[in-house]
Amino acid sequence: MGEAQRFVEPLGGEIVAEYFDIGQSRSLPWERREQASLILGALKDPNRGWDGLVVGEATRCWFGNQFSLTWPKFDRFGASLWIPSLGGRFDPENTVHDMAMTITGGLSKSERQHVQRRVRAAMAAQVLIDGKHQGGRAPYGYVVVDAGPHPNPRKAQEGYRLRVLAVDEVAAPVVQRIFGMYLEGLGIKAIAATLNVEGVLCPSAHTPEQNRHRSGDGWQFTTVKTILENPRYTGYAIYGRSHKVEELLDPDDVAAGHVVRFRRSAQSKVVRSREPAHPAIVSVEDFTSVQLEMRARRGPGRVPRASQERTKVGPKADYLFRGAIRCACCGRKMEGARRKHAIFYRCAARTLVPGSRSAMDHPPTVYLREDRLADAVNGWVSRLFSPDNLDETVALMAGAQEGPDTTEEAETRLRERIEAAESAMARLQRAMEAGWDPSELTAQFNAAVMEKRAAEAGLNALEPAQRLSADDYREAVLGLGDMAEALREATRDRLVELYQGLRVAVVYDHLIRAADVSISPVPRVHKVGVRGGT
Repeated sequence: MGEAQRFVEPLGGEIVAEYFDIGQSRSLPWERREQASLILGALKDPNRGWDGLVVGEATRCWFGNQFSLTWPKFDRFGASLWIPSLGGRFDPENTVHDMAMTITGGLSKSERQHVQRRVRAAMAAQVLIDGKHQGGRAPYGYVVVDAGPHPNPRKAQEGYRLRVLAVDEVAAPVVQRIFGMYLEGLGIKAIAATLNVEGVLCPSAHTPEQNRHRSGDGWQFTTVKTILENPRYTGYAIYGRSHKVEELLDPDDVAAGHVVRFRRSAQSKVVRSREPAHPAIVSVEDFTSVQLEMRARRGPGRVPRASQERTKVGPKADYLFRGAIRCACCGRKMEGARRKHAIFYRCAARTLVPGSRSAMDHPPTVYLREDRLADAVNGWVSRLFSPDNLDETVALMAGAQEGPDTTEEAETRLRERIEAAESAMARLQRAMEAGWDPSELTAQFNAAVMEKRAAEAGLNALEPAQRLSADDYREAVLGLGDMAEALREATRDRLVELYQGLRVAVVYDHLIRAADVSISPVPRVHKVGVRGGT
């Protein structure tokens, strides 16, 4: 705010809008940042109400080569950029300005990497020396409990508490039993089946409040395997078992930026506390014996197997309905399976939780042939877009927009950010009234104020989503030409693209050998018969 006033007021300008991206990584492209994307959208509006943008801090605004991808858009729509590190307005004809912004992007990237390394090193040291719990969900068998005021005086003044792991009296015996059964010779899948038959609650059912992303429908072999491989059950604090890896969102579009994925770290990168940090559920000896047994059961490993001579395999199949077909019996997605004469989609009962209702009603394997489904779907789509049904199809596509405005979810998030910022401001205000040093709380109070202003600016900039009229849909449909002929001549790649664009969803019922097929632009369901079933 201060930088903008310093540039604008001497020139007789006026600040008409504020944009603050708080809590979002600078490595994200502008198109994927909440407030920055609003700026790019406002550039295209001739009535946006401003003709220049003042940047508070360039290293927080642009990362890597983002400036070279952003400035041409400002130049195209006649908006200027004012950057403090340049002392004024950016001049594209000035080579010094261009070189300075290139260096700024590199400095921003270097600063972010330095902060990441410093934070990771500090967290690893806290685990190694103090055995500190670094947050997150407690492993199955433990609960997180309050251990008094935070050891950092400043955080203690702000009301933060120290959190440590304690034994869950209900789940800990189950963990001990899992290790015991494995050492007695049972396999991972056998252990999961035994726990399901006995009705033992799985982790997501035991603590549903911290496993909202799980269904809680029983023990899976991957759950048992994760427990057997977790060294935290020995009582030592562990850090760095997994690490973040940034991968390109779209390999064909580097400017789209990266997404974060988690990968298992090498054993040499894992940090263990020097002393026990919380109560142990499994002894170190038993845990080590389990790891050696698991390694022995896995066999010689991938390297010797990879050196063996392999037979030829067929080309990788392109499944037309990849991820779009669900089994009506269990509700799970059906997987593709290629055979010599055709491609099928199947749902196997062996992967269901033993004893569950779905497993009792499910046949051993449900099969659905792809070519017969594709013929029926193509015929239905052709009829939808034929001249005889065009009026009804266009009306349904236009009527599908009558649902809630897509901006409502964004508005809810922004209002939650405003409430959180106001809560933080009130908490800090109470701390200052209680006698805490204002100089230590001023920076946090100002950050909360900026967060509130940023959310309010985003709230004011929200606009209802643009809706297409029936005429717009009609024009788009007529531009497709003869749909029946296009589907007959389409390659598999084009069909995959079409089905994904229509967002085809299929539910296959093996009892009546029929599939309910729907596409999202048209809220209607069409049932087609599919011969050759289970």
